[in-house]
Amino acid sequence: MIEQLLRFVAEGGVHSYEDLAKRLSAPLPLLEMMLEELSRLDYLRPVDSDCGKHCASCSIGSCSITGPGRLWALTDKGTKAASRLD
Repeated sequence: MIEQLLRFVAEGGVHSYEDLAKRLSAPLPLLEMMLEELSRLDYLRPVDSDCGKHCASCSIGSCSITGPGRLWALTDKGTKAASRLD
């Protein structure tokens, strides 16, 4: 399931917690645990949540997750790992 999450994020775009939880058929607390684990392993990184939600001009890129007070983005390691999962 954690590999699926990494694949979904690597597809690009901005994903909400609710959308990802629905796609994974997982409860929100489990999704949060998976995001924290991917961050611990350096596949995702937390980003300043005071971004103003200007995704079109975002310097982070197109692979991010927005949630309650959190914004996550793929790291280079996460992007490389996701490309190997295909």
